[in-house]
Amino acid sequence: MKDVSQVVACFVDTGLFLPVARRLARDYKRVLFHRPNNEGFPTVNNCMIGDGFDDIERVDDFWEATKEADLFIFSDINFSDMQLELERRGKIVWGSRKGDELEIYREYFHKTLARLGLDVPKFKKVVGLNKLREHLKSRDNLFIKISRYRGSMETFHWRSWSLDEGFLDVLAVRFGPAKELIPFLVFEPIETNLEIGADTYSIDGQWPSLMLHGIEKKDSGYFSAVTKREDMPDELMHILEAFSPELKKCRYRNEFSTEVRVTDNEAFFTDPTCRGGLPSTASQLEMWGNIAEIIWHGAHGEMVEPEPTGKFSAEVVLKSGAGDSEWASVEVPKEWSEAAKLANCCLIDGRHCFPPNECMGDIIGWLVAIGDSPKETLDKIKELAEAAPDGVTADVSPLVDIFKEIETAEADDIPFTDQQLPEPADVIE
Repeated sequence: MKDVSQVVACFVDTGLFLPVARRLARDYKRVLFHRPNNEGFPTVNNCMIGDGFDDIERVDDFWEATKEADLFIFSDINFSDMQLELERRGKIVWGSRKGDELEIYREYFHKTLARLGLDVPKFKKVVGLNKLREHLKSRDNLFIKISRYRGSMETFHWRSWSLDEGFLDVLAVRFGPAKELIPFLVFEPIETNLEIGADTYSIDGQWPSLMLHGIEKKDSGYFSAVTKREDMPDELMHILEAFSPELKKCRYRNEFSTEVRVTDNEAFFTDPTCRGGLPSTASQLEMWGNIAEIIWHGAHGEMVEPEPTGKFSAEVVLKSGAGDSEWASVEVPKEWSEAAKLANCCLIDGRHCFPPNECMGDIIGWLVAIGDSPKETLDKIKELAEAAPDGVTADVSPLVDIFKEIETAEADDIPFTDQQLPEPADVIE
């Protein structure tokens, strides 16, 4: 097997995981970046993603790239057909393969939970918007999800008819004539304040000896501790071990994250992330010093243990403030050269440029810091956030709620760290 310094990798992605390609370029001989552009009318916005960087090479002809690449990397879902075809041609592939269906198809995921003997959240399947209206009219505090079309609708918290009726009108416009064909899954609330997660990778159902025990505030912040597998909360390991045979069956070789809501007697695995986690990927890119070896050997089916560069990580989301129809341009400060994980962008005249992106809005990436103590990690992420260039926000305040959630979990005998956590005042001062 080649040394990683001699590996030519082809990274296939729409742009969301562009930071992975650029991180691996530090260690591989070359990294080719291919963004599929199969539209009948290609746009500048899509075709420019990944262009202009000197550490990766943008390639448009994917099958031509297969002649020279040693390794093919898919950090995102929805590429299983390409991965399986590459394998049929004898190529080495890092990706989720058909394991991505656990994330794409929610009903299938919940049937899998039941088959594995895990706790299954209560939900009702409702087909069509008119029936959804009937179901919701007298109901409060529910969570609405759909399968497959994550770009059309994310999880929505239904508060009540009087507060959220307008959301159904939005869906009527968004789904148009297909609105009565959409299967909606309506979930009962899980009465708990505890949501914990494991952020790691799996090689054919195997788990590394170290992983990140991560706590997230959705789309805003993240904090994790490097934790031995045997020291991870039982609620998380029970789930990972149950899924090992499923991942082995489909030769899953990719990152894998869990979101688990814990009550007094149950642990509900609410959403699987069968790809790079957002957040958590930025942490793994910088925390695992040998990430290039992990992926290269993992794609061959060999588990390589991670080599941590610290003990804790913090992430905060980066936003440009740009509207849905305008480009954002950012001059990245020197301090951010490795800490800022910027997605869906290109480089023009030294500026990172972000085409309008309806799904991501003004989110342009994540800022990450690694440290040996919670306080050191907090200080580093605050210092990095203070270096934010004009037009970019990096808000560290979500870490206040995350630290509070960690303390709540520890009070409920779910350990996180034996080191002292910062006080809220330390975050916002």
